[in-house]
Amino acid sequence: MSVLQQVLTDARKLATRLRDHDSSADTLLSQAQGMFKQVESMKEYCEEMNELNEAANNRPRSALIHSIQQENRHIRQLQQENKELRVALEEHQNVMELIMSKYRQQVAKLVSVNSKQSQPNTQDQAKVSSFK
Repeated sequence: MSVLQQVLTDARKLATRLRDHDSSADTLLSQAQGMFKQVESMKEYCEEMNELNEAANNRPRSALIHSIQQENRHIRQLQQENKELRVALEEHQNVMELIMSKYRQQVAKLVSVNSKQSQPNTQDQAKVSSFK
């Protein structure tokens, strides 16, 4: 019986090792897939860089510099316009706040005048009742 137990023990050890090797193989497989994706992205990057370099080499360097300078001028103009628009917006908001505060004051005065007019004076009530 000891031989049978030894065989069973060895079989368990082998099964455990097989599970360990299987999990190691899965890990290696996932790492290999990650590396494959990295290599593919590097290839795409190299191809795109080659295309850009070819496009840049087809144009003279002075033309590239000129186009970059024009783009920079345009960007500066847009930034200046953006600043001016911000200032105009702030001024507009300030004016609207002033107009609304004046409007609120006028509405408050109107409400107070209307409430005074709707409440007849006690002397006026006495005069009206004396005429009856």
